[in-house]
Amino acid sequence: MRKSVKIITGFLLTAILSAAAVFASFSDRLDVVNHISVGDVSISISEYARKGKGEVKYTQPSEVVPGQTISKIPRIKNNALPCWIRARITYAGENGKLERLKDENIGGISGEWVKRGEYYYYTKVLKKQESTDLFQNISIPDTWTEEHAKQKIAVDIQTDAIQAANFKPDFSAMSPWGNQVIQKCVHEQDGTLTCKKGNTKLSVEFNGKAHQLIAVPDDFFTNLESAMPGDILKDAVQIANTTDQEAELFFQTNTDGRSEEQMNMLKKVRFEISQNKKILYKGALDAAELAKARSLGKFKSGQKGRLEFQLEIPREWDNAYALKKTDITWIFAVKENEKKEFSSYESVGSESAGGAAQEKDIKTRRKNPVRTGDDSEPLVLLILLLGSGAITLCIRCFKGGNES
Repeated sequence: MRKSVKIITGFLLTAILSAAAVFASFSDRLDVVNHISVGDVSISISEYARKGKGEVKYTQPSEVVPGQTISKIPRIKNNALPCWIRARITYAGENGKLERLKDENIGGISGEWVKRGEYYYYTKVLKKQESTDLFQNISIPDTWTEEHAKQKIAVDIQTDAIQAANFKPDFSAMSPWGNQVIQKCVHEQDGTLTCKKGNTKLSVEFNGKAHQLIAVPDDFFTNLESAMPGDILKDAVQIANTTDQEAELFFQTNTDGRSEEQMNMLKKVRFEISQNKKILYKGALDAAELAKARSLGKFKSGQKGRLEFQLEIPREWDNAYALKKTDITWIFAVKENEKKEFSSYESVGSESAGGAAQEKDIKTRRKNPVRTGDDSEPLVLLILLLGSGAITLCIRCFKGGNES
């Protein structure tokens, strides 16, 4: 029976030491949450009228007379991402037997509009917050007689928009937009959209002063505009070791806590990441393969590297995805080849590049300290104590069995 006790004790010690090795394997870990938001196409139309040298809001005149020209300016504005627009003008009258207004009665349509079929197509991309006028006035035919008196007439305008990204109309065709299906738009309540835009340098640094992993900024997709169907979005992250010793860096992803809708979006986004031109992964963004830690190599003191990544947004995403969002966590970890004592709360000087961001990162770590090799020692000690108790209990049980 004593031999059995030794075997069980050996197994328990092995398990305890393995657990301790896991907790102590990485000296620091850094989580970066990257956000993906789907863009929106949103236009609005307002009507104005000339008054003197200025403009006022258009109001429907109560009466018109033959030969009269009415100032009416339909202005189309783009509230969101760049888009192509088109408009259809229809005419209505109370008495179906009487002549209605026609396109010939519309004046002031600029040469930037072309008529194809039922629609007027604007031949320039309408950028965010830009606007354009469809026409300037409506003329009442001077041939109308008393027969048209008291007839109510109407000019209705329907406007459509389609994303400029990954789409090019053919204005020489009878249908410049082809067979594109125009769907009802989904917009924010105020009709506006904030686009992420910038040229921020992305970096992960094993910092020599803080002796911790530091990311600048805290979202590596910050330079990417809101995604549109068919977009291929690219960027790069600089990896650096500024400590005085060699360190091995690791990378993986995490999607815990995401909703079913967010996971479905990640499943459809194609992702590619490479290190110094060597592809590390290519496939869906939700893949289990990405969740496994992979080494980015050993970085000597002062050595730098480069991670390049690419996101491909599905072309089939339609208005149902407008303004939807998801995110994924990138995890970086470091393993030092040589143990070195340091303080997790060491201040980082602002004289270094990204000093302010690093200082903010250190303050965050003070509130939420990461699990480092040194910080794991109390937990390892607790495991060892619990393990010792388990071994003692097993021995006592076996001794009790002998005594009986």
